[in-house]
Amino acid sequence: MSSPERPQRARLRRLALCALVLSTASLGCWEQWSEEWFPQMKWQKAVQPFERVAWQDQVDPFMPPPGSVPVDAEPPVVGRYDPAANAILNPTNPRDFRSLARGQTLYQTYCELCHGQTGLGDGPISATGVQSGPLGGVFPLVTAIGQSDGYIYNLIRGGGNLMPNYQRIPTEDRWHLVNYVRHLQRGGQP
Repeated sequence: MSSPERPQRARLRRLALCALVLSTASLGCWEQWSEEWFPQMKWQKAVQPFERVAWQDQVDPFMPPPGSVPVDAEPPVVGRYDPAANAILNPTNPRDFRSLARGQTLYQTYCELCHGQTGLGDGPISATGVQSGPLGGVFPLVTAIGQSDGYIYNLIRGGGNLMPNYQRIPTEDRWHLVNYVRHLQRGGQP
């Protein structure tokens, strides 16, 4: 071998190595032609939080998938007039004074503004009270006297027409609130 061929081979090897490196590196930036085969981040479909998209018409995206094991043992929110609401049983003792005291505290915090101190629907922001407020149609608590404890619990948890849901109240506290509502319905004084 002559010495001029040796640098030429070395140059060719370096050139081939550079071509290999450049071709390999360029594959990462290569413009891909098919979205299905080569999805790229720049083509991804953006979905905003709480946005419903076309494929979600059949499935509620905020509910767990069917057959999943619930993390909490709380029954699901059902419609107000659904018979399943009546099947929810009160696990607390409605005549326990501690339950009534806790229920009274919760009632004064969350319910008294609309339903009033005695539950007659004459709270400060109700339009039925002596001082007319912005909300009309706040029902007195006696309208639910024929309903089950599960119905009242479900109404507190899921809300009503004007009533917001109170899912932020823990489960046990909602039952204390149901016990206190029953106490007011029976004519108990606050």
